[in-house]
Amino acid sequence: MVEACEAVVLERSLRGSTSAALAPSPQLDDSAIEDIEVGSRSSGSEHAGAPVLTRHISPRSATHHDSRLVACSVPSPACGDKFEAPLYDFSEFRQKIRELAKEYYVSRDCRGMLASIAALKCPSYHDELVAELIRGAMDRGVGEREAVIVLLNEMFREQLLTDGQMARGYEKLVLSWQDLQLDVPDAPGQLAELLSSKVGLLDEDLFARLPERLLQQLSKNLQEGSAKAGLERHLKELVHFKAGLEPAVSAALGKSHNFSPMAEYLAEANQAHFHHEVVVAVCQACFTSDEVHFREQQRLALALLQELSGAEGGLTEVDLQMGFSRLLGTVQHSGGRLTAELSRNQRDQVTSLLRGAVETELLPAEFLKSARRLRFGGAEGVEVVRSAQRQTPLYSRRVWGAGDMKHFRQEVAESIIEYFDSKSETELGRIVEELHLSEEEQAMFIRKLLVTGMERKQADVALTAVEKLLGRCWSLQEVRRGFEELRGVQEDLVLDFPQVRECTTELVREAVKRSLLEQQDLVCDNASIV
Repeated sequence: MVEACEAVVLERSLRGSTSAALAPSPQLDDSAIEDIEVGSRSSGSEHAGAPVLTRHISPRSATHHDSRLVACSVPSPACGDKFEAPLYDFSEFRQKIRELAKEYYVSRDCRGMLASIAALKCPSYHDELVAELIRGAMDRGVGEREAVIVLLNEMFREQLLTDGQMARGYEKLVLSWQDLQLDVPDAPGQLAELLSSKVGLLDEDLFARLPERLLQQLSKNLQEGSAKAGLERHLKELVHFKAGLEPAVSAALGKSHNFSPMAEYLAEANQAHFHHEVVVAVCQACFTSDEVHFREQQRLALALLQELSGAEGGLTEVDLQMGFSRLLGTVQHSGGRLTAELSRNQRDQVTSLLRGAVETELLPAEFLKSARRLRFGGAEGVEVVRSAQRQTPLYSRRVWGAGDMKHFRQEVAESIIEYFDSKSETELGRIVEELHLSEEEQAMFIRKLLVTGMERKQADVALTAVEKLLGRCWSLQEVRRGFEELRGVQEDLVLDFPQVRECTTELVREAVKRSLLEQQDLVCDNASIV
């Protein structure tokens, strides 16, 4: 007998069943949450006697969930995008969540856990929290798994979790399912359970987007019956769809450069839930040992994906993001064209494809930031994404690294130090443009540039940069604000830099001479700025 939740997921995902038995249950009150019923597997299951989910767990809603990994419609972060300011860095956050999770698995105190999560003040890391909570519960009992589902649903209600964070956390587990299976043999089934309407955390349509090998493993664990038969039909459709892609990809990337067969094939197949496989197939078809040939293949591949993404019934944001995510997954595992003996040349080609996807605005830079932080594709994937970020500074500089305020300030400091070493205003201007600074951030940058110049006894070099980049990177108003901020921080600087007042006064006088400030900005009261 097939485990109840897996059967529900299979029937609903593959057949679109809408029977009353599969509909979400009413909201549970606190007493009901604490009294979750537990069933058991039949002796024929791989883990005989192990408990399974048999009751609805207060799903947040029965509506469609946003399955995009990154809910971002702009190609790169802009000056209006506020920086994240988490209380802890990422590694510290992970450690604290693991400690809290261990306590929660025992206490099941949902309200207390919500308070503890909020107190960490790291909302931008909650995608990692999703992965940590689910992974930690997978090799425990059904009680712990249900407690995690209750907690995640409550996090949605308390606005501590977004659809994108939930989707990214789940995708991280999907990409690493083979590693998970080493410790949790029924990992495929547990991942499938999370797509049930009884859980209510994710869109059930994601079941059709699970990796082929994961679904094959899930099929092996099912006994004969309607669910297994439905899954096998789904797998046959997936294999057939992927086989049909090959001639269409060949026509697009071959000598004919004909994109029409692909559009016609997708329209005829009418299987939108497989469209992420198009992205993977097109990218993998580019790989070659001939670098010149790869460049041409990449150009055609990106053009094809652009055309398909702009067509009716073509590729959606979910297709593109999930397709490139699965491409990163192949870097880590040996299930696809990129095997364990993946060469440096091929990793560079994956990097190039990601760079091209960002530059052609198929992917937002935010995707690279999230993929790197969540380690999509393991250590190899992180290396690939980091390289792609460094190769797309106009899109990614503002969010590479952790992408939070701490790393932004570090990026600003390093850029200023590099300028004083190189004396290249052109390079500094390029970096400032890539950082997409707001008016407030421009003033801050100017202030730090001036302070560094005074500390290094190179104030004239700092003023030269401010002067030469005027009109290109900042306005006179932003320059004046930078000087005002400089006066405002003097008291904080005086202990480490005793001559700061005198140096600032001289700096102001020189700025007036260069027409960066006006004479009225200089008041004969200790030459302070008003």
